[in-house]
Amino acid sequence: MAGQLRSRRRGLVALSTVAGLLVVGLLAPMPWLAGHWPRVLAIGLFLFVFVVPRFFVPARSAASLNGVTDPAARGRLEDERLKLQNDVRIGLLQAVAGVAVIAAVVATWQQLDTDRRQLRQQLEVAGQQQATDRFAQALDQLGSEQLDVRLGGIYGLERVAGGAATQLMQGGAYRAPGDSMGLGGMRGAAPPASWWASQDRVQVFEILSAYVRTTSHRPPIGPAGSTDLQVRQADVHAAVTVLARRTVLDGDPPLDLSGSVLPGARLGWARLAGADLRGADVSGTSLQHAELAGAHLEQSLLCGTEFQDADLRGAHLAGARVSADTRWPAGFDWKAAGAKLVPSC
Repeated sequence: MAGQLRSRRRGLVALSTVAGLLVVGLLAPMPWLAGHWPRVLAIGLFLFVFVVPRFFVPARSAASLNGVTDPAARGRLEDERLKLQNDVRIGLLQAVAGVAVIAAVVATWQQLDTDRRQLRQQLEVAGQQQATDRFAQALDQLGSEQLDVRLGGIYGLERVAGGAATQLMQGGAYRAPGDSMGLGGMRGAAPPASWWASQDRVQVFEILSAYVRTTSHRPPIGPAGSTDLQVRQADVHAAVTVLARRTVLDGDPPLDLSGSVLPGARLGWARLAGADLRGADVSGTSLQHAELAGAHLEQSLLCGTEFQDADLRGAHLAGARVSADTRWPAGFDWKAAGAKLVPSC
């Protein structure tokens, strides 16, 4: 008999625990529960302690006691009933305790997850603010009269773009510029950190491209007779080098270096696929192993330019002027591409 009671109590505990978890799972998302959970808990405990045991083990009816005339026997039956009620009560309280422990673990995990998300958001905001500060500082340095300060601004912008690229590659959320909002259709929503990162990169590249286009036409700050751009205009060479070695991601717009004056630049292995170099002067520039697929070189000056092992597939060379000492990739037909041979540029 005792074994059957223990077995029934274990079954009752398991059944009550499952039912309690289901109830907690249904009630947990309800917002009103946050302010009324003490009352709900008190009502639940009252039902488990006083009501439910009486429902499972009700009082014996008079008909069931008709055959029992011995008062002592009747007392034993009543004691057994009360003991069985107490067993049910203990089983239910054990189930409540189990549900409370599980609910506490789940609540703790949810709180930790919420704290982790908030910390991540705070770090993203702090990182974006830091990037904004670096961006503004680099722009101020870019307009300085001192060469070393301008170089610091150029490399500062490179760090901003590099940090944004790392954030995009880790998040895997880079979006091509086809979406006018840049939010994938999430109008009215706060832009995610990855959106700001993509904007930072594009703005850095646009600023440095504009710097190269405009500053390259200024008088040289180094020896005018030098054929090395790094010597004549170290800031222009630094800016175009930063652009040439940038990390290229899907959706990046092509660089606009049209009309730039870059003779004697050292741009081996440059990443300039699809770049706009129309009307640019890249005479004597080293572009060995450069990625120039689809680049626009119409009307550009290419006298003495070194293209050995460069990728010129689909490059546009209509009207480009080349000289006898221009070096091309093996098998590339520069005449068919539209370039024309001139004595000098």
